[in-house]
Amino acid sequence: MMKTMPEPQKLHVSVRHEDDAFWATVDEFPGVLATGDDLDELRESLQEGIALMLAHPGEEPPAVTLGALHLEPVAMSAGAELVYA
Repeated sequence: MMKTMPEPQKLHVSVRHEDDAFWATVDEFPGVLATGDDLDELRESLQEGIALMLAHPGEEPPAVTLGALHLEPVAMSAGAELVYA
């Protein structure tokens, strides 16, 4: 019996760049937190995290491949410093 491959799924990845490293979370896979020194390393780390989330107990994680990460402009971003009065 031939296995059918699931359709590709668009993911919503939140990427941050801090202290010369990237880190990301995936909306569709809560609990996946990935890090990398560059976007390729980050993508590999995301693949590993998603595969672990999809794994069935006692089985090897499935092979998961993500396409290239496409950074999108953010509509608005802000930072603030908390000061105790």
